[in-house]
Amino acid sequence: MKIVFTADEPKGLDSAISYHFGHCPYFVVVDIEGDEIVRVQSIENPLAGEHAAGDLPSFMQSIGANVIVTGGMGPKAQQYFAEMGIQPVTGAYGKVGDVLKEVLGGRLKVAEQAPPPPPKPHEHHEGDERIERLQKEVVDLRRQIAEIKSLLLKLEEKLGGD
Repeated sequence: MKIVFTADEPKGLDSAISYHFGHCPYFVVVDIEGDEIVRVQSIENPLAGEHAAGDLPSFMQSIGANVIVTGGMGPKAQQYFAEMGIQPVTGAYGKVGDVLKEVLGGRLKVAEQAPPPPPKPHEHHEGDERIERLQKEVVDLRRQIAEIKSLLLKLEEKLGGD
């Protein structure tokens, strides 16, 4: 099985999940055989800047994805994935490795309301530097949330094991 995660950074299982599949800068591709992770690869999103409807589902199909995991995705994109036999999973946040455990454990389900997508690229206007700074701060906050979630999961495992 091949599970693809949207990511804000190319750090494999330590990458923070990106909240919108269409504009994420990276994908983390995880190949699983049985219960074993056999390969983890971070790849750039070749369509992060601009793409037409259906381009990303077609790209996912071309790399052999069975599941796409992300923070949020519109209904039309979910329909494209379903038509191609790729299961979309939304509502994910945290580190890819932690979310992978949730997916494999059946604990992550399709969220009823996903986080909003990031702003789309636009023409240069006054205040763009502020917008760019805020966008970088959002990515940094997602990394911090991923770290906190990972620590909470480790604590939960430790307390559950006693």
